[in-house]
Amino acid sequence: MSVARYFSLRLLIGFVVAASLFVYMVEPLSAASYDAETISMFTMNSATALQRIRSGYFSVLYRGFGSRRSGEIERDELLGFRFLLDTTHQSRGLRNLVEGCEKAGMSPDEALKAAKKQQTALLQKIFNTVASTKDLYENRPGKFEASKAGVPDPETHFIFASPRIGVARMYGPIVMVIEETRPRGLDLNGIARDARYYSLARFLKNIGDHDFRMILADYIADRDEYVIPSYIEPVDVSGLIVHGTSPIVIGGRLAVPPPPIVRVYRKYRRKGALTIDVLDGRDRLIARLCASPSAAEIGPEEPRSTAKLPSFIEKAWNDYLKTIRSQKAR
Repeated sequence: MSVARYFSLRLLIGFVVAASLFVYMVEPLSAASYDAETISMFTMNSATALQRIRSGYFSVLYRGFGSRRSGEIERDELLGFRFLLDTTHQSRGLRNLVEGCEKAGMSPDEALKAAKKQQTALLQKIFNTVASTKDLYENRPGKFEASKAGVPDPETHFIFASPRIGVARMYGPIVMVIEETRPRGLDLNGIARDARYYSLARFLKNIGDHDFRMILADYIADRDEYVIPSYIEPVDVSGLIVHGTSPIVIGGRLAVPPPPIVRVYRKYRRKGALTIDVLDGRDRLIARLCASPSAAEIGPEEPRSTAKLPSFIEKAWNDYLKTIRSQKAR
């Protein structure tokens, strides 16, 4: 691509972004759809980022979270199971805004609604050009010093994911599987490439400064990073992978040896009914959770596991069934 054509393309992208920086989804997505004010930042992707998203590169994403301590893994597994069912996975920034609204005397529903509006205004203020996304992909010493002085930390308003499960595993033993009904996030590596962030000069400077943390962040921990603004609704969470403990954890992230898979949750629709298959680490069925008996049928050819469904998951599922049955009875 010629230099003139490159800058013309960047100018065009900038114009489109300025005209429609934040897009709201009003088209119904499914029976469990987004609300009308779900934030999308899809239009802020650069040319390379748009091409990668549209090619399907980010069709399946992984998000790691949770504590690696025994006992706490089970607590986080339960939270992940709720994300599969009926709990919206919120960014830390949105949670902080919700908490502030609740302290002001609002009900939980009112607080969430008000916090979403506050967060939209905040994001529009921070991200007003394509270039402003550098605050998300750029790694530099003292990057978060401004937030200590009261300036909002942009990263707290996003949920970070990657199509690479190995990257997601670095951030916790619970790995959410995300399949966006509509893409509304940012491909940070694609944007950074178009901004010439991954230059040889930067790489050599980090080697010269012995700043191997920056190299680790640029090329390993942040590899193929995809960020989703604000929150993820249950309709976009298609599965959960639960890992066990490891005897050694380096820097709170790298588990040695790689932790074993304890359970896998796969969510899909079977005969029109929501179904969640719970499998062991060898892909054998532990339980099939479904509100419809006809859809919950297990074929004789399906390999079964001797493992049992955890009692806290069984209770959460039964509580969920009571909720949806009471709703139908109204």
